[in-house]
Amino acid sequence: MTPSRSSALSLVLLLLLLCAHIQVSSSSGHFELQVVSLQNLKGRLQSGACCDGSRDERCTADECDTYFRVCLKEYQLKVSSGGPCSFGAASTPVLGGNTFTVHDTKSDGARMELPFSFAWPRSYTLIVEALDYNNDSSSGSVIEKAVHSGMINPSRQWQTLKHDGRVAQFSFQVRLTCDEHYYGFGCNKFCRPRDDFFGHYECDHNGNKTCLDGWSGPDCNTAICRQGCSSEHGSCKVPGECKCLYGWQGDYCDQCIPHPGCVHGSCVEPWQCLCDTNYGGQLCDKDLNTCATLQPCLNGGTCSNTGPDKYHCSCRDGFSGVSCQRADHACLSNPCLNGASCAETSLGFECRCAPGWSGPSCTISKTCLSL
Repeated sequence: MTPSRSSALSLVLLLLLLCAHIQVSSSSGHFELQVVSLQNLKGRLQSGACCDGSRDERCTADECDTYFRVCLKEYQLKVSSGGPCSFGAASTPVLGGNTFTVHDTKSDGARMELPFSFAWPRSYTLIVEALDYNNDSSSGSVIEKAVHSGMINPSRQWQTLKHDGRVAQFSFQVRLTCDEHYYGFGCNKFCRPRDDFFGHYECDHNGNKTCLDGWSGPDCNTAICRQGCSSEHGSCKVPGECKCLYGWQGDYCDQCIPHPGCVHGSCVEPWQCLCDTNYGGQLCDKDLNTCATLQPCLNGGTCSNTGPDKYHCSCRDGFSGVSCQRADHACLSNPCLNGASCAETSLGFECRCAPGWSGPSCTISKTCLSL
């Protein structure tokens, strides 16, 4: 293998690996939590102490530096605060003091997104903690803790939840959204619109493939051929096309191609040569009824077919030749009627009609013509 081909192959393999990695690592949806408000009128922790660590009855020395932390895990009928956050965890920056309402959730950092890359099970357990930030500790002091187990389906609408604790009250909203190209209750139905070799379709609101005009099939990669195109003898790679299989022709691929050289014949299947009436031979080029086709016998001669392209003329008295074309003694056959006299000429004979008659053989009555 040449160096250039080896490099190209390595590049292709690298791209395939990257695409595979992207497909595996991409999420299928997001669980979102948005803090709305907090009321901690006395500025105390869950333990009863002031956020600033003092024991002041009114906690007037300093306000709490409140932020939130969430833990999302599988559904638990009896919620345990311990254990891993199997569906993800996140936290906000400090959002305010003892009491606040978040108006711009995105810019204030009050919204947390927990991506998932599995089929969403619909049921879940959520632990939400309001914490006081402490510079001296990596984990804040708990103001209030809310636990919630429930069910949620993908939707653009928010669900509002409230926690009314002994020390503080807070409210938040949750929702579940599928990532782009993912559908279904579990966000595990993938459909991405495409118009290439692998398919030609769009996706409806349920993630079902909707074929573009001119395409059909489960993956919309089967072209719809020209209307009327033979499904047995024609095909197409692009919509509206009608490409004939070997041995067939015509706009709709419904006409067979006869045997090359076939003269007076047709076909039902390709390469046949079925002879027309009065023709024979392998290429239907032999006339079996020359007498009717050519009418070769002259001067009243009688024609008989003797074989393909062959005939025999039985001549009247006074004529000879293959086609009775030669007049020997034309008057011997008494060609002149109704009292006419016959005279032999170089071309055969000439009838001299009696009064009241005319025509080559004096068979036309002038009396009838005058009437």
